[in-house]
This record gives sequence, C-alpha cells and structure tokens, in this order.
Amino acid sequence: MYIAALDIGGTKTIVAILDENGGILIQESFPSIVARYETHLELCVQAMKRLMHRTELQAEDFTGLGVSLPGIVDNEKGILLYAPYANWENVEVAGYLSKNLGISRVRCENDVNACAIGEKRFGLGNNYTDFIWMTVSTGVGGAVVEGSKLVRGGLGFAGELGHLKVEYKSPAHCPCGQYGCLEAHGSGTALIRETRKRRLTSPAFANALDEMGLKPDGAGCAALARAGNTDAMDIMNQIGTYLGRGISYCINILNTQAVVIGGGVASSLDLLLPSIRVSVQQNAFKQMQDIDIVKTPLGYEAALLGAAALVLEQ
Repeated sequence: MYIAALDIGGTKTIVAILDENGGILIQESFPSIVARYETHLELCVQAMKRLMHRTELQAEDFTGLGVSLPGIVDNEKGILLYAPYANWENVEVAGYLSKNLGISRVRCENDVNACAIGEKRFGLGNNYTDFIWMTVSTGVGGAVVEGSKLVRGGLGFAGELGHLKVEYKSPAHCPCGQYGCLEAHGSGTALIRETRKRRLTSPAFANALDEMGLKPDGAGCAALARAGNTDAMDIMNQIGTYLGRGISYCINILNTQAVVIGGGVASSLDLLLPSIRVSVQQNAFKQMQDIDIVKTPLGYEAALLGAAALVLEQ
C-alpha cells in the first residue's frame, strides 16, 4: 500500500511517497510559489511524477493522495477556500491533482488539522484520546482531538487557539486584525520581535549576540538563553507565559489530557516550559493543571505525515 502526500506550506512544499505505517520512502522539497497557485500546483504535479517515475509506481498503485494546505479548507470538496499568506481563494486542489496525476482519491485538510490527525495516527495519539495540537511557528495554530476524533465545530473552523486574547494592557497587533492575540505575543514572530527590540534597548544583549555570532532572531535568543544570558532567558519566559495563558484556557474548557506542540519554536520547548507551567498554575483550574505538555515526536514532517494520515483515516 502506497500513499502520495503533499505538504504545501507558506514558504516550502514537500512532496513524498509513504507506506501505510508513515514511513517516508522518497521525498522532494522546493520553495512554495505564492504568486500564482496554478504555477505552484503544476510544480507539485511534476515533482510527484518524478517520484513516481523513480519508484516505478503508477497511479493505480496508490491508496490515495493526501494534501496539507495552509489556510481555510473545505475538506469535503477538497477546495482551498482562502490562504492568507498568498491570497489564494477557492482553489480546487483535489480536482486539479486528481485530474493531472490520475489518482482518484484525494483528501485535503488545513495544515494544523492535518498535524493533529497525523499525531493521532502515527504519534502520541497512541497515548492520548484527548489532546490539543498547537503549532508555534510564524503564527500559532491549533486543533482539538477528543475521543480520538478531530473536533471541527459548527462551521469547521474549531481550534483557532492563536486568536485567544492573552494580553490587554499592552496588546500587540495580530495579522487577524485584532490586538492581544496569542499569535501576536507567543509565536515565533513575537519571539523575533522581542529579540530585536531587546537588542536595541540592551547593549549587553546586543554584545552577547555579536560575540557568539548569533542573529537577532528566535534561534539566536534560544542559544543565548541556553548559555545563561539573563536577557534571553527573560524573553523566553515572556513568550512561555503567553503560551501558558492560552493553554490554560484550553485546559479549563476542554479538560484535555495533553498539549502536543509542533512548529519551529517547539525546538525551544525546554526553555519555554518552566514559564508555561507557572502560567498554567496561575490560570487553570487546579484539578486540571497536571497535564502533559510535550513536543511532537513527528518533527518537521508532522504536516506531511498528517497528509498521509488523511488517506488512511477515510
């Protein structure tokens, strides 16, 4: 049994062929072309055809094709309704790929939902029936799994954790148009903003970055925090505090077993976790505070594995 999978991200796309256990047999990646979706989808088709040629597989050898998409998705019809990063609207992804690859079963899903479905199938879903998936990267995304099933909500958009309000005194502007959202204060973008701000206000912090040859970004801040720099540790604690606030709201409402964190900022979870825990203790109902907050074992391929899981789920 073979599964074709596409992870179309805002900056990078991964095309792969997997087995039914989530093993990646072959893959190819390339930058996402956001100017015209037609151009990018054609690149995806050509990449998949190359992989099929190299593995000597035909369309009929595949159980289906799963696609992870960065935006609002009609998963029943396989249509990307809107991708904010590129202003793509009403793109018939499933129809296009099926027609041009000859694979009849194509399943599409929002990227964060796909990650949660992948986690359920190939990751920590073996340990938890109820968990929250949280992507902490450029923004903050979320998905809710209860009773081993993805919660979609009345309109299909459940799990928008990034737009919980976590700051009221000095709220930062969020890409959604509002202020004080978790995405504006607890994301990778927020981490970069606070690092650059601190570099301008703290000569000692700026010198520490320069001495270690680090860029004023999230990775640079994390490296300094690991080295014991107090400014960097303060920034990481600030980000963790906001993440903890958002997580505590989810705990109070859902009484979940775990929060599984993915995305680029997840690599610094060990630095963030102490302040996340303090914030949860301050804001969550006492009897529900002791939950697992863990990094996904699926790593960078979480959305790709999620795309594959879409085919197996149905």
